[in-house]
Amino acid sequence: MTSLLLGLAAPAAAAPSPSAGAPQSAAPGAGQPVCTPDSQKINEISGLVATATGYMAINDSAPAGGKARIFTLDAACKVVGTPINYDPTARDPEDLAVDKNGTLWIADIGDNTEASGGSSTPRPTVAVWNLPQGAKAPVINRLAYPDGKKRDAEAMLLNGDGTPIIITKDPVGEIWVPEGPLQPNASKGVKLTQRGTFTPQETKTANPLAFLGWKAITGAASSPDGSRVVIRTYSDAYEFDVQGGDVIKAITTGKPRITPLPNEARGEAITYSTDGKQYITASDVPSDVKAPILKYTPQNVTPGKGGGAVLPTPKPDDRSFLEDLTLQDITYMVAAIGVLGLILVVAGIIGIRRSRAGRRAAASSTGPVRGSARAPVDDDLPPSPDDNTTGTVYGARPAASAARGASAGGTVYGGGGGLGGGPQQSDPRAFDHRPGYAPPSYEPPGGFQQGGYPPQPGPSQGSVYGGGGGGRYDQRGGYPGDHDGHERGYAPHR
Repeated sequence: MTSLLLGLAAPAAAAPSPSAGAPQSAAPGAGQPVCTPDSQKINEISGLVATATGYMAINDSAPAGGKARIFTLDAACKVVGTPINYDPTARDPEDLAVDKNGTLWIADIGDNTEASGGSSTPRPTVAVWNLPQGAKAPVINRLAYPDGKKRDAEAMLLNGDGTPIIITKDPVGEIWVPEGPLQPNASKGVKLTQRGTFTPQETKTANPLAFLGWKAITGAASSPDGSRVVIRTYSDAYEFDVQGGDVIKAITTGKPRITPLPNEARGEAITYSTDGKQYITASDVPSDVKAPILKYTPQNVTPGKGGGAVLPTPKPDDRSFLEDLTLQDITYMVAAIGVLGLILVVAGIIGIRRSRAGRRAAASSTGPVRGSARAPVDDDLPPSPDDNTTGTVYGARPAASAARGASAGGTVYGGGGGLGGGPQQSDPRAFDHRPGYAPPSYEPPGGFQQGGYPPQPGPSQGSVYGGGGGGRYDQRGGYPGDHDGHERGYAPHR
């Protein structure tokens, strides 16, 4: 471990960067594979730095039940030595950097949205960890955003004086630095202050996330001599010249040179080679996917012109609405849809409550419920003023008044009272025992069956599930009694 960091502490002399010259005329191609890490040990590579003998890398999440770890890889990408654990464990480490003294810095600054598997609650603090040469474990330095809002970040740079610089992924491109000195192991975070923004371009470079990949900032690195810095998205690398160690000024006022990083599996990490001549990149992929570490020669590409990123810049009228959306725009749209859905649900509940209240009010004044209606004695006769007006439920119709031989009681689920016999009547109308229908007075022998109508005299009370009001006998041999009402066709005699 010490020898690796010593290799980091002695940066190579600044080599002339290919990106510092004139724009390249040839369209850049895919990166060249260097080696492939063992995906069962390290696969979600979110931070990477080159060393004299290989690489140091971090996963952006800890294994189930385990701690986040820092891995040492040789030049063939094989894990060597014992991985270094965090104590306590890092929550979401996303980038690595090394300063001029050889101290390794780990950016524990991720805070995924719910859509990305994170929490809706913002982290109270983020952190940068530092691992000096010879140290056995990194030391935590907590930081806090002043407004307490949720921010997801995956890129960190070091200013010329060693101050960490955080560049957010969501919202896109906010640049944050600590207001004061770091406080190792302090429980309270040093307040961060925003120092500008960096806005990636719509390069049209092919990548697995399409237009989202053009704007998602996933990593950053400084050249070994500190004269250049690079910020990457899922699709491209943006390199800036740095004067006097002022990295923030370079990013916020300088013009970047763009190197496409087309079609990486899910490219997140970036670093410079130890001689500063190439970019080295790595991907965050599932454990069953093998993604090689790649190298690129820096370019100076103007998107959409000559050897552009991949595709020419479309005309304004050819641009789709979706292509102009940023991650923040999409977040706001999802939130707006959620609010609209909530409004519709509340409106629906209010409508249901009002509808129920209206039905209850109607029922309290003996009004009909759900399609009930008063019926005359016969279809060709008008209703009598003294017809029963007791409400019915689910389609039942009350019969006419007792004076005309009808039941005065309400019915439930189609029950009806009335004169005459049941279906055994010789009068054809007696067979018409629709809910609430009362045929003319007629009393046959044998009474009536379930759903029939009671004989004279007088009304009986309501019935349940098709029963008919009062009568002397029924199909079941008669049921004597002086009480009113019956269930399922039982007819008391009067």
